[in-house]
Amino acid sequence: PIGALQYSLTEGYTPLRDLLKKELEKKGEFDPERDDLIITSGAQQANELACKVLCDPGDILCCEAPSFIGSLNAFKSYNVELKGITLHEDGVDLKELEEAFATGKVKKNPEAKLLYTIPSFQNPTGITTSLEKRKAIYELAKKYSVMILEDNPYGDLRIKGEAIPSIKSMDKDGLVMYSRTFSKILAPGIRVGYISAPKEIIGKI
Repeated sequence: PIGALQYSLTEGYTPLRDLLKKELEKKGEFDPERDDLIITSGAQQANELACKVLCDPGDILCCEAPSFIGSLNAFKSYNVELKGITLHEDGVDLKELEEAFATGKVKKNPEAKLLYTIPSFQNPTGITTSLEKRKAIYELAKKYSVMILEDNPYGDLRIKGEAIPSIKSMDKDGLVMYSRTFSKILAPGIRVGYISAPKEIIGKI
């Protein structure tokens, strides 16, 4: 019992991390050879740390318009430029997204470093991005070398229909960070979340 009152590993409680890695691996959302995972104070801290590690002041961070205000405020604290991408009934506008990704490559403007997306039951709209658009988003990120921060706090709340594979499960190139939380299936007040990403990025986080 004394262990509960003592400092523990920064990465989080090891048995919990091991359990989560195994559960994600079953869904194709964790590659033991490439990925690692740490526990955070809720998914919002996971999202904030991802921005802190990948973005410099003035960089472009693309996000759905509208999007979750808590994460947007966390991103703003690092002085990034938020670029809202129009959200349709099946997900973001792919033309707008590609234009945002391409701008810094051809016009010497600040580059888009990160795409923040909530593909399943998006906050605040409730929209779920289609499988086709998830695949297209991943291919655009790959084409323009933009990292994806996939936030999935609500995926386990589906009550009808078939679950759609996460973007993380499509990732063969180490481009996707996967943020999750226990807030919606247990209780928000315990402030326990986690983020899975390529080992190099988790090391920086």
